[in-house]
Amino acid sequence: MKNLIKKLVGGAVAMGSAASAFAADAGPDITPITTAGTTVAAIGTAVFAVYVGIKVFKWARSAL
Repeated sequence: MKNLIKKLVGGAVAMGSAASAFAADAGPDITPITTAGTTVAAIGTAVFAVYVGIKVFKWARSAL
């Protein structure tokens, strides 16, 4: 039983040190991707607004 506890504690310590080694990595800079996503969302919204505007105009014209 003592041997099992020592193995579990040793494994937990090893996992903790490995996790802290990866935590120091700041990761890649994703600012350009975020900026492009914002631009794409703005263009998509504009295209959708034009599409809906055309549909509403045709619908209103056919109702008259």
